[in-house]
Amino acid sequence: MGCQHLEDLYELFVLGTLAEASAAELRAHLETGCLVCRQRVRDATLTVYLLSLRTKTARPNPKLKAQLLQRLRKGGR
Repeated sequence: MGCQHLEDLYELFVLGTLAEASAAELRAHLETGCLVCRQRVRDATLTVYLLSLRTKTARPNPKLKAQLLQRLRKGGR
């Protein structure tokens, strides 16, 4: 995978929302030591962090939160 095909993936990779196959390819590419992509992942990390500071914390409805936690304890059923 060349660098030009990765342009839209850095932020998704940092957020952990990239499909596993694409994430594995990006990790393998980074392991080759590509300084350009390593810097872009660092930049994406900073961008995601700074954007997270600008958002308000979402407070879930207490009843819905309790229901969700109960479902998770039961194995997500």
